[in-house]
Amino acid sequence: MNRTQFYILILVAPAIIYSIRLILIEIANLLSVSNYAKQLSWLKQLMRKLTGSEVKESEVNEELVNILQMLSIMISAGESPMMALRYISQRSVGHIPKLIDQSFSKYEGGRNLAQTLEQIAVATGSSQVRRLTNSIQIAIQRGTPILDVLNNQVQSLNKQINLALLRNRVRVRSPYSSR
Repeated sequence: MNRTQFYILILVAPAIIYSIRLILIEIANLLSVSNYAKQLSWLKQLMRKLTGSEVKESEVNEELVNILQMLSIMISAGESPMMALRYISQRSVGHIPKLIDQSFSKYEGGRNLAQTLEQIAVATGSSQVRRLTNSIQIAIQRGTPILDVLNNQVQSLNKQINLALLRNRVRVRSPYSSR
């Protein structure tokens, strides 16, 4: 290998590695909304760890709060839950809106709110999304308003996020500080 080939390799190698990383991220996202998401969750987690694209649960919770607030506003304005989710997924940026959009594109018809949220819960692996899905399914079965469930979930998530922030602040503070 002469010098010219070595320099070309050094210049091209990062682009190839970055391209492989992007391909693996897209494959992991496709696995998240596939019919075999539960069975292949170990493969999805491995690919996310390899590519460094693993989403933290705190990030998912913060996105979820914003999405639930937008969803509750749209539902209170008279929009159906599925149309509100579609609107949010098309106009928002983040991990959860992307999963909602992928779920809609994969299952164009025949999906209801609980099934879509179930798909997102499996894809994210978040306990809060799972809790939201269970709460909405119970509300649909009992015939209680979904808007109340969404507002309760927003309050619960805000409390959980604030508690996590306080815990992190207490850990960071030195025992020798003046306060």
